[in-house]
Amino acid sequence: MGRHKEPVRYKQVGRYWYYKTPEMQAFKTTGETSKAMAKHFVTQLIQRAVAGNPNPLFKDYAEPFFDWDRCPHATRLRSEGKHIGKRYCSNERKWLVKYVLGSSLGKMHIADIRRGDLLDFRAKLQAKGVSGNNINNIMKAVKVIFSEAVYREDIPYNPADKLGTVKTNNREAGIFTEEELSLLFRDPKDSMLWHTPSDYICFLIAASTGMRSGEVLALRWCNVHMKERYIHICEAWKDDNHTVSGLPKSYKVRDVVIPEYVASRLMEYKQITKYGNDSDLVVCNDDGKPYTVWYWQKAFKTALYGIGITEEERVRRHLKPHSFRHTLNTLMRTKGINPAIIRLMLGWSDEDIQNNYTHFDVAKMVKHGEIIDSVFTEQKALQLVQN
Repeated sequence: MGRHKEPVRYKQVGRYWYYKTPEMQAFKTTGETSKAMAKHFVTQLIQRAVAGNPNPLFKDYAEPFFDWDRCPHATRLRSEGKHIGKRYCSNERKWLVKYVLGSSLGKMHIADIRRGDLLDFRAKLQAKGVSGNNINNIMKAVKVIFSEAVYREDIPYNPADKLGTVKTNNREAGIFTEEELSLLFRDPKDSMLWHTPSDYICFLIAASTGMRSGEVLALRWCNVHMKERYIHICEAWKDDNHTVSGLPKSYKVRDVVIPEYVASRLMEYKQITKYGNDSDLVVCNDDGKPYTVWYWQKAFKTALYGIGITEEERVRRHLKPHSFRHTLNTLMRTKGINPAIIRLMLGWSDEDIQNNYTHFDVAKMVKHGEIIDSVFTEQKALQLVQN
């Protein structure tokens, strides 16, 4: 599939901005001196053209979708007070531009498309070697467009309705044994695994609370309540560069208990860090800025290597930072903690999701009893959770 050409080109001549679409022979003026206003002018022209066509090409109808300022779906949801994120739109836009707009599906008239055409399009993606995960993401974007078209009564029926997902080879994250947790999170005075105290605290929080990476790396001291022994999770990074924050993945805030062992380590850490003000990040670099995703992964792999888990074993067992959530859920359920309480702590609303994070077969192979070194289930903390 060839590269999708940008639908409109812009250039400035003197004070004014000109535009040109792929169908035009020459540039035409917009009469605007601002590029933003020029884009708005052209968008209105295109939308009027599409609106006046009872059966436009799918590529023309779909072109503004997931562009934050032009997307009819995102604009409608925002006007209705419903949540839709810029990062979500940006991700969906990439799938749309790369795989859909320039495809054979894009050249079909939207009202003529049937479910079989979507199945054929999906089959072509599979034949090209596109991964199952990516295909499902591409089709998800397509489904949104058709759903919005039906909602607006631009087409009579939704051909994407009842369209299933393709099978993927996703592997669930592996879990750690209690002995491995003990080795990773013993008193930092006795450990040489972590490059900085911030690294240690970063993963201790992840392992003891089940917080997601974006939640841990966006955690600020004002949300760590030492006296009451809980963390208030109300913020998470929403972009890979960790510059945009928002609500956690579930769009709901929640609280998690801080076990005594973790509280002691946090208090020790706060005494030595340069960034202990309420607005400071708990986990940060020497300059106070947030960790990058790359550094988060590197620190994790380095620590595993330090306790004897080679890269080959890590890959075979599918161990990754997300494994701490799987491990915590499994160990807590093994010890009889109320599943509803666990769901509240880990931010799940669906019991089926929680079941995907539970590895009872693996749990039977690790020794039972108290979780190693009271990292996240000090008896006092367990009583708090059970109550």
